[in-house]
Amino acid sequence: MAKPTIKYETKLVSVLMVTFGFVFFDRNAVRYLAPFIAPDLHLSNMQIGILVAALSLTWAVSGYFISKLSDATGRRKNLLLAAIVLFSLCSFASGLAQSFLMLLAARLLMGLFEGPILPISQSLVALESSEHRRGVNMGVMQNFGSSLLGSFVAPLVLVAIANAFDWRMAFFVAGIPGLICAFFV
Repeated sequence: MAKPTIKYETKLVSVLMVTFGFVFFDRNAVRYLAPFIAPDLHLSNMQIGILVAALSLTWAVSGYFISKLSDATGRRKNLLLAAIVLFSLCSFASGLAQSFLMLLAARLLMGLFEGPILPISQSLVALESSEHRRGVNMGVMQNFGSSLLGSFVAPLVLVAIANAFDWRMAFFVAGIPGLICAFFV
């Protein structure tokens, strides 16, 4: 009996779904870890807000420019892989921060590298999906992973790690899945 094979389309959507889920896992980490970070680094609520907003700013700008580069060169996979690795390393850098400015720099860089992940992933899914599954595949890739991992699992795991160890360890742990996902990309 022949072993059933999983279509490339399904593998691609699955890997990108998990990858984007861990992107949101890392992206939302400051929100969940703020009660631990603020007293340690003596941050105000305004500074916490700036940390969250800064990532979104660089995310939006880089999403446009690096995705444009991806379309122009056709080197989607290479750019996606670089973005995932660098993004994950920024999670480690967040855990090393000793001041507001260091954490801000790590989060600005994180947004810079995170920005192109979704648009490049969507391009790959659109290119590799059969016409009748394109919308479903894009919805699963974008929404399922980010909601399940980034919004449901992340606060439970990150806060538990911060409680058991400290907030820095939570950032270190948060960076590992992205590196694993990069391997599968």
